Amino acid sequence: MSTHIYSSWGRTRSPKNLAGTPGTAVTLSVAGDLLGITATTTGYATENQRYLHVLTEDNNADAPGTIKVYGYTHAFQRWFELPQSFNQVGANSAPTAVTIPAPADSGHADAADITPDEREYRTYEILGIDRVAFVGSDVGTNAWAACSTF
Repeated sequence: MSTHIYSSWGRTRSPKNLAGTPGTAVTLSVAGDLLGITATTTGYATENQRYLHVLTEDNNADAPGTIKVYGYTHAFQRWFELPQSFNQVGANSAPTAVTIPAPADSGHADAADITPDEREYRTYEILGIDRVAFVGSDVGTNAWAACSTF
């Protein structure tokens, strides 16, 4: 039985991986990649979807890293910190930026050994955001991102 893979923009009921093939992690950027108005290809296109789904994990035994999520709108030609949602689903109305802490000290070098309770999952409303970028503070922190309409 074949699995349908979304390949065009438009409504998607199931989250569509921003990095391409399902299971592929996003590449973390550095904040310097988001400078100026020419950084229009950095990050990932949201395809005008409504929700951003993010999963993080940390495979180092040291202090867990964090991931900040930035948005880009073609109309402004600027990158900016996405605001944090109070309830993690719905309107982004809090004044602080989206910062997702990776679960504390999983200590597993092999991703196959990381248990579900050692991962962090969040959903954010991203209406009007054309691109998103993920800035990581630790090389051992991994993130997966997807977008959906519903």
